[in-house]
Amino acid sequence: MNIYEYMKTALLTLRQQKVRSLLTTLGIVVGVMTVVTMISIVEGMNRFVYQILGTMGSNVIYAQKHKWQIGTEGAEDRDEERKRKDLTVGDADAIAELDCISKTTPFRTKWAGQWKASYKGEEVKLSTIEGVGLHYASIAGYEVEQGRELVENDITFRRQVCLIGAYIAENLFTRGEDPVGKEIYIQGRKFQIVGLLKERGAFLGQNLDVAVLIPLTTLEKIFLVKRWMRYYSLSIMCQVKEGVSVATAEDKIEELLRMRRGLRFDEENDFALNTQQMIVMAYKRLTTGIFMAMIGIASLALLVGGIGIMNIMLVSVLERIREIGVRIAVGARRKDILRQFLIEALVLTSVGGFIGVFLGFGLAKLISLLTPLPSSMPLWSVALAIGFSLLTGLFFGIYPASRASRLDPIEALRYE
Repeated sequence: MNIYEYMKTALLTLRQQKVRSLLTTLGIVVGVMTVVTMISIVEGMNRFVYQILGTMGSNVIYAQKHKWQIGTEGAEDRDEERKRKDLTVGDADAIAELDCISKTTPFRTKWAGQWKASYKGEEVKLSTIEGVGLHYASIAGYEVEQGRELVENDITFRRQVCLIGAYIAENLFTRGEDPVGKEIYIQGRKFQIVGLLKERGAFLGQNLDVAVLIPLTTLEKIFLVKRWMRYYSLSIMCQVKEGVSVATAEDKIEELLRMRRGLRFDEENDFALNTQQMIVMAYKRLTTGIFMAMIGIASLALLVGGIGIMNIMLVSVLERIREIGVRIAVGARRKDILRQFLIEALVLTSVGGFIGVFLGFGLAKLISLLTPLPSSMPLWSVALAIGFSLLTGLFFGIYPASRASRLDPIEALRYE
């Protein structure tokens, strides 16, 4: 018998025991479905996160008072960071003179709390207001869809002008209405819209389109900035020149700031240099933990499914002892019997694997429709899932197949 005939025989056997075969493969189906769903969600999130981070600039360095932290990481350092001396606009100007930097922009973030932007009775809640310098929108990855960026006179004369995100425009103005040139109120202060930012979506649960950019000097003039809070301190965004590595630029910025802040060689930095790579690494640690947990759950399901496969194959051997005796009597070799039952186990698990792939893909799509989590199923995840199911069939099918091949033909023919 060739492989095709072995598979044909295996499928015929499974077709005769449809319900039993389906119930046997449930463990494989659940395991594969879990693997495919998990990979689809994680891969979708990875692509989305990397896309967003790409728009924010992988060649951008943030000089700040504090180091970016995830969760409670580095909580013991936060009190010390609050006491640090603020960076200044002069620091931003000095960094801009470095030959490795194309441009810089200072900015402050004002947490808006319950503040709202309003226009003719319509209101939208704000999360933050950014007080920014020149070039902020382009360095931060924003695109000005209508109007213009801030210009030097806006900052010099502390003009009450702003750029707004797509979400704010959609909620304050009617469809098709041009917001550029209109005047809105923020916390009782009137601002003229000079630019509309292109839609960017959300990142880690934060809507990037609830954005209000105003001149840094205007923020410092009319809104209270609590300088003792680390997140209100001045930050400097530095765009690295093309062809220069981020690590090289970091070293030069660090050397310059240490000199400007009068730090001795044995003193630690009283500032931090942050990059998008830090977010990527933290995100990878998070998703790796999730991935390993889901692999553990899927492995348990595959283990249960594999035990079920072994059990049903042993039952199948007992039910077909006389058939095995006849096959050996008419010339079948022991390795032919071994192949027959092993291929039956592999066919059984592969059927469960394909069912699990389709169910996993469907579940991932359903989750992406009902939640903000995106999904994307790469081809390698299908190969991985099918490979897992085949390995399970091979591992748990060897013993029943070996037992069938070792049956004594005389005793098998006498078996009732």
